[in-house]
Amino acid sequence: MHPIHSRIHAALELVLAGGLLSGEQAEELARLPERETPGLLLAARTLRQAFHGEERHLCAITNARSGRCSENCAFCAQSSHWPTAAPVYPMRSVAEIVAQAERAAAWGVRCFSIVTSGLRLTPQERDTVCQAVAEVRRRTDLELAASLGLLSDDDACALRQAGLTRYHHNLETAPSYFPAICSTHDLAQDIATVRTAQAQGLAVCCGGILGLGESWSQRIELALTLRDLGVKRVPLNFLTPIPGTPLAHSPLLSPHDALKSIALFRMLLPHAGIVIAGGRGRVLGDYQSWIFLAGASGAMVGDYLTTPGRDINADLTLVELGKWI
Repeated sequence: MHPIHSRIHAALELVLAGGLLSGEQAEELARLPERETPGLLLAARTLRQAFHGEERHLCAITNARSGRCSENCAFCAQSSHWPTAAPVYPMRSVAEIVAQAERAAAWGVRCFSIVTSGLRLTPQERDTVCQAVAEVRRRTDLELAASLGLLSDDDACALRQAGLTRYHHNLETAPSYFPAICSTHDLAQDIATVRTAQAQGLAVCCGGILGLGESWSQRIELALTLRDLGVKRVPLNFLTPIPGTPLAHSPLLSPHDALKSIALFRMLLPHAGIVIAGGRGRVLGDYQSWIFLAGASGAMVGDYLTTPGRDINADLTLVELGKWI
C-alpha cells in the first residue's frame, strides 16, 4: 500500500491531539481520489481504536407501531402518502414489546429500542410505551431507547421516569437537503426534539440515511450538525429503495462510497459511537465487516423497521470478523 496521503495524515494527527476537523478540511478529504480511500479507512480505524477501543456496540429494535404515518418522507415505506406494501398495525401490547426485548437480550445486545411510526404518540400510546419500558427494565439489563417521533417535555419526563435512558430521533439528512426529502414538517422540529430529550436527561441517538441523493458536502453538513448538537451516538443507515416511494428507483450507494462516508463521519465525530443500521446488507454485501475498519463502533442486529435483517448468528460472526480488520 502506498503511503498515507498528507492531508489524511494531518487530519488524523489533529484529531488524535484533541482537535476537530473543520468542514473545509473534511471537504478536502472527500475530494481525494478513490486510490486514497484505504488510507482514509485506516485513519478512521485508528481514531475508533483511540477513542472507543475494540468494544463493539450491538443494538436491536422492535417496530411497535407500523404504517399510516402522516409525514411524506420520500424514502419511507410507512408513509401514508406512498402506495407501499409495508405492514400496518396499531401499537403492540406491553407483552409483545417485552417479548421482543427479551429475545434481543438473549442475543447479547446492549441497547433495545422501541420504535413507532408517525409524527408523535397519543397519550394512551405513550402510557403503553412507559409500561413496556418499566417491565423490560425489571426483567433485563438492557439499555432502553425509544424512537417515537416528536417529543414534548412531558413526554420526555414520563419516559425517563419509566426507565428510558436514551431517545432516538434521526435528522435523516443535512439541513440544506431536508426540504427535498420531507415537506410535512420542518427540520427545526426534529432538532427541537433532540434538545428536549437532552434537557430532560436522556442520552440521544441521532443520525440519518445516506444515499438519498445528497452530495458529499451535505453528508459532511449532516455530521457537523450532529456534532453541534452534541450527539453521543450516531446511527448511519443506507437507503434501501422501496417500491412505491419517490426514491424507489434511486441507485444503491456503492460499497466504496458507504465505507468512505463512515470514515468521514468518524473523522468529524471522533467521540461519538457510530452504529451502522438499515441497508447494511444490501449496500455492503460481503464488505459488511469492513464497517469497523471504516471507524464504526457498533451495528444494529436483527430485523429493521419494514425489512428483515440477517440471521443473528451471521451478524455475531460479522462482529467477530471485524475484530481482525
